[in-house]
Amino acid sequence: MPRRPVPALPHLPATRAELRARGWDRCDVVLVTGDAHVDHPSFPAALLGRWLEAHGFRVGVIARPDPAGDDVGRLGLPRLCFAVTAGALDSMVANYTAQRRRRADDAYAPGGRAGGRPDRAVTAFGSAIRRLFGTRAFVVAGGLEASLRRFSHYDFWDDAVRRPLLMDGGIDVLVHGMGEGPLLEIARRLDALERAGAAAPPGGRGRAGDPRTAAVRDVPGVTYRVPASEAPPPDAVELPSWEEVRADPVVHARFWALFERTRSRRQTQTCAGMRIVANPPWPSPSPAELERLYALPFTRDVHPVHRGARVPALEQVRFSVTAHRGCCGGCALCAIAAHQGRQVASRSAESVVAEVERIAAHPEFRGTVPDVGGPTANLWGATCDRDWECGRVSCLWPARCPELRVDQEAWVRLLRRARRVPGVRHLFVTTGVRLDLALESEAVLRALAGEFTSGHLKVAPEHVAARVLRWMRKPAGSGFAEFLERHARRVRESGRRQYVLPYLMAAHPGARLEDAVELALFLRRRNVRVEQVQIFTPTPGTASTVMYATGLDPASLRPVFVERDPHRRELQKTVLLWHRPEGAAALREARGLLRRAGG
Repeated sequence: MPRRPVPALPHLPATRAELRARGWDRCDVVLVTGDAHVDHPSFPAALLGRWLEAHGFRVGVIARPDPAGDDVGRLGLPRLCFAVTAGALDSMVANYTAQRRRRADDAYAPGGRAGGRPDRAVTAFGSAIRRLFGTRAFVVAGGLEASLRRFSHYDFWDDAVRRPLLMDGGIDVLVHGMGEGPLLEIARRLDALERAGAAAPPGGRGRAGDPRTAAVRDVPGVTYRVPASEAPPPDAVELPSWEEVRADPVVHARFWALFERTRSRRQTQTCAGMRIVANPPWPSPSPAELERLYALPFTRDVHPVHRGARVPALEQVRFSVTAHRGCCGGCALCAIAAHQGRQVASRSAESVVAEVERIAAHPEFRGTVPDVGGPTANLWGATCDRDWECGRVSCLWPARCPELRVDQEAWVRLLRRARRVPGVRHLFVTTGVRLDLALESEAVLRALAGEFTSGHLKVAPEHVAARVLRWMRKPAGSGFAEFLERHARRVRESGRRQYVLPYLMAAHPGARLEDAVELALFLRRRNVRVEQVQIFTPTPGTASTVMYATGLDPASLRPVFVERDPHRRELQKTVLLWHRPEGAAALREARGLLRRAGG
């Protein structure tokens, strides 16, 4: 363990002055992030930093450094390692739209201003650290960007299959999945190595002979690289090489199908003379572990280093509660299961209520808890009779698995219990609700309509066209029409003004212009007005991205239509805004195009 206990202070340090105020000469671990420095559990650096701090490590944070300069060195060389993350988002998604245009804002930046997060941030930060500190630094990469790029992956912005992330930049090892367990174990092992006097890399041997890599390479959730001549671990699943994947769309599709089926096991892939090995993921946390994690002393504030600037992403979630993580839905377009895991890990009701009590005591809390949720709000408490041990990629598609257990009435009781905390006037659910599950319980529909919706209930049907839903791995129909009718009935009974706000996806693989028109007419007939529609953006870690890249369904190798024309992609989006002048014009244009094409 570290040399001295770490005092509990308002913020993790970001400056040398803050280190001196703690009596530190240096940090044990320096976290480098593309986000603003915000002490809130929805910001990865805060979650990881507080977790390490709670276990006695000295942690500093460098937020949004310029990799072209010396910013990443502002806290000096840490005793154990740098831990780099792009932040809560993949940096390319944060910086570019689905039409490859530069974004004008960044919700995770001070002032919401775009431009301070480098493209391919993990690689940029790792390279900057290596340039400043050479092999003295040990660099661990993690977070969404690193996790989903650990093997060959299609990159929408390059329109090419890129190499595994460990092949680029100055990264020593990569953590895939949620990082608090692996990073703590890495820190403990590096600490033991340093105390034994064996941490210094041998002169002249470079990173390949670094004893620090050898010390952590068997940690679950760690990905490392070795020469391709080294035999793969005997229990590893051998994936097709990067060279094969980039050369042949069929191999690319088969690669993904094998990767997705076996990602709970050790996997390996060769690339340019090196072998990438990804250990099995770190075990899903228990309720007790999640309770300890979310009970850490987060201030829910922006660090003073940002001079009072607002951070829009914090304002949205400042007094919200994460009740669970992981998702067993297995939607083709979603990377949650690839990063957080298919197993739903839920906090106890007591842990959630205790956090609401801490929120209610915050000096700036005004009585409203905006959200108690997770990736899918009404999957809290979900369990599997087979302990999640099966080969399915989804527990809900093409039909619900009989082994899945979801007690949604218990979820409603949790919400009511949390709402009774003194000081709480309103408590809402603003994360997405799974329609097919909600329709199973009249009590849930009644509670959503009458108690826990602030005005707009967010649901995620994505589409209504049957063939599109099939490619998305959504149940046929998804019950959207039935949900609208039953929700409207419950809203009338409650006497409240409530609206359904659907998440919709345009130009997903398999979606043609006529499918967008079908969805637009569905919305118009029911007077459902949407303000935001997302054009499908291919991002690493999803089956939908592989469909976009290859034109093939990875599961069956059947051809999939992909709309690549920028105007038609935009048109699929705009027609769904049927109530706006531009939406009405787009709908007329689309129907004219279809008539001329005989569609």
